Amino acid sequence: MTEVMEVEEVKKKGRPKKETPFVEVICDERQYLLSRDFKFEWLDLLAAQYGFDKFEYLHKFKAFRCYRQNKHLDWIDINDLSLLNGGRRIDEIPLKHQAVSPKRAVIQYAWR
Repeated sequence: MTEVMEVEEVKKKGRPKKETPFVEVICDERQYLLSRDFKFEWLDLLAAQYGFDKFEYLHKFKAFRCYRQNKHLDWIDINDLSLLNGGRRIDEIPLKHQAVSPKRAVIQYAWR
């Protein structure tokens, strides 16, 4: 004779953990960035802070375009991203992207 026991789900006590939203990163130069000590975790932190859901890397400007709901809102170059996370400048950038006006800018820099 076999007994069948029902298993009850045990709920963990405490606050439920937030699910991290999926952040899409479009980057064709991943090996280049990794060779320059760029950390892609920085993009996750930026997405959590400002609500971005997509980043597109443009190597010509060495910067990421930041999107929320498929709308381009701001730029951040690899040097600024490194400085915001306590690092140093990663690379020299000969071509700069068009700066977003401070009134329209989403990302807040101490030096902006």
